[in-house]
Amino acid sequence: MSDNALMSSPLIEPQWLLDHLSDPNIRIFDCRYNLKDPAQARVDYNQGHIPGAQYLDMESDLAGPVTRHGGRHPIPSPTAFAETMSRYGVTGSTYCVGYDVDGVGAARLWWLLRYFGHQKALVLNGGYHAWLRNDYPITQGVPETKPGNFQAHPGNMPTIHFATINTRHHYVMDSRTEERYRGDVEPIDKVAGHIPGATHYDYQKVFDGPGHYRPKDDLISHFAKIPSQRPPVLYCGSGVSACVNVLALQLIGVTAILYPGSWSDWISYPENSIMVGSEIDSD
Repeated sequence: MSDNALMSSPLIEPQWLLDHLSDPNIRIFDCRYNLKDPAQARVDYNQGHIPGAQYLDMESDLAGPVTRHGGRHPIPSPTAFAETMSRYGVTGSTYCVGYDVDGVGAARLWWLLRYFGHQKALVLNGGYHAWLRNDYPITQGVPETKPGNFQAHPGNMPTIHFATINTRHHYVMDSRTEERYRGDVEPIDKVAGHIPGATHYDYQKVFDGPGHYRPKDDLISHFAKIPSQRPPVLYCGSGVSACVNVLALQLIGVTAILYPGSWSDWISYPENSIMVGSEIDSD
């Protein structure tokens, strides 16, 4: 397995994963997550998953404890994330493959691994649906894994605090649905609307199928309005689905800054301004 060939893109295809299921240097993680019913993802995993996959829970494994500020899915502490990865046998030489059904959980795992300094982070393009479409094997068995020694070194992906977001300097991109961006509805957070000056880039628009990223040329066109002189800052409801857009931008060579707390953190500060309606929309 060539490091250079693999790391040319964070995406891998189902055939590649099938060919490497027995590779001892690979760990597979089921990152399915149901925002409206978080407990359902574990049920889905138990009913069937890719052989060798361990289940990662969005609330307890891919996020830290919720406090007054920091949003609904804070970045886990280095100690907590290192313990999770070590429990499943991840070391510095391990390739970690994440998958889900909609692209969100796998992108979150990819971003966290990169943030904590682990470069060998991969996402199954098309996720579990693509695996099933190919009629590849699934199992209900939970694999036994020898513990590893994962070292977490935070800060290896750019982040930003709400107080330093400046829409004149940054190109702020809201990754939620258009209805939530405009403030027409808000099914999750206490306040509707968006960060003033933010433009709208629904994370779902980078896919041409469930969790399957559009070709590079399509993504270049999709993100063509991003000005080269303004660094892109991405947010969503809680810093999870925005990771999809961060990954999509990475595919076309653009480094994006994640606002980890996102909208749920922004509205936790009463002094922050809120905008409703449309501003500048993406294509």
